[in-house]
Amino acid sequence: MAEARTERLDKSKMRREEILAAATRLFNRRSFAGVTLDAVAAEVGVTSGALYHHFANKELLVFECLSRGITLYREELARAMEQGIDGLELVRRFVRGRLRPGEPRMIVFSDLNALPKIHRDAVHRGRMENVERLARLIATGIADGTIAPRDPHMSSLAVFAVLDWMPHWYSENSYYTRQEAADAIDDLLTHGVLARHIPEPEWLCEPWDVEQAIEELTPRARRALRRERILRTASQSFNQYGVVGSSMEAIANDAGLTRGAVYHHAPDKMTLLRLCLERAYRREGELLDLVLRKVEAEADPVRRIIAEEVYIMRAMVALHESRIGPKINFQNVAFLSPDQRRQMSGLHEEVVGKNRGRYARGIDSGLFRKLDMAFMQEIGAGLRNNSPTFFTMSQGQHGLDIADLCARLFLFGLKPRLMR
Repeated sequence: MAEARTERLDKSKMRREEILAAATRLFNRRSFAGVTLDAVAAEVGVTSGALYHHFANKELLVFECLSRGITLYREELARAMEQGIDGLELVRRFVRGRLRPGEPRMIVFSDLNALPKIHRDAVHRGRMENVERLARLIATGIADGTIAPRDPHMSSLAVFAVLDWMPHWYSENSYYTRQEAADAIDDLLTHGVLARHIPEPEWLCEPWDVEQAIEELTPRARRALRRERILRTASQSFNQYGVVGSSMEAIANDAGLTRGAVYHHAPDKMTLLRLCLERAYRREGELLDLVLRKVEAEADPVRRIIAEEVYIMRAMVALHESRIGPKINFQNVAFLSPDQRRQMSGLHEEVVGKNRGRYARGIDSGLFRKLDMAFMQEIGAGLRNNSPTFFTMSQGQHGLDIADLCARLFLFGLKPRLMR
């Protein structure tokens, strides 16, 4: 009888894991709002009643998927630990282990602020604990000389930004395998994109009044200013409360406008989200152009290519805090319908094309290592697009310090190189 009971418990545990894995795939693909419990049940091949036996409602299922993701990170961090191994290798063991083929897929950490407070706080607490665990591994590497001496907490956040971004872009149907993606991420985080013979400067580049440059992008016309106020307020709401937790009425109230004024620009919340994301892509493209114009006068090619990446990171962080911010969480793209995604795909491809063009020039010049530009783009995007997360988990760090650390990680990697 005891054996039969153990077998039933094992089967129940396996079924629960099947449900969480299927729900994670669907939530990543269609967003929390776009997935029903019936859809999850169909994906697993069970009845809705069997699903409700494990999870009473969708909010609990979402919470359990997020908690599972935190647990997967925590367990991989524990597995990475081994006596006698240097700090850099401990960090690389964690990264490679979390990304290796056959390991469960991670969930996109979007819209968690729409969860009940008790669940939301538990997820935030779990994520921060994992950041602190990885920061301790990084501190070990700094102490033994295998990791460049940078802020361990911020370096940990930057590594997690890259890993958390992966579910947003990785596809089993791409031209590369999961192992190739894991190898590319590990390689870039370790060695950076710059050729290894290029030393890391203590002082990155000339100061630039990026706030003034961003101010020049602020619209002046009264009608445009009202639209800007709506989209800014909506972006703040989507970042703070999630797409599910935001409403057109609350956004109108926070913007100090009537509901009719908001509905004049967007007939529903998903259209408003699309407009916010389109605005974000447009701003990013404009800032890229500003940076490229800013650095073109620099005669030294090494200083120019370093300044280019640093200024872009600084601009993205400054944008988040500016009058034309905040930088909306691009993981919210999953909430859009296929038609809405197609409507904004041109802006997305334009920004991606500009970044790939920068990377191609760097590779052609011999200043960048010969890396796959698709991975360069997505790892860079993970660092640039996680400003909302950085600001909530950075323990009061100044925005420019966050930007410079991300730029250093992307350019030079975790592994120390000659300093100048």
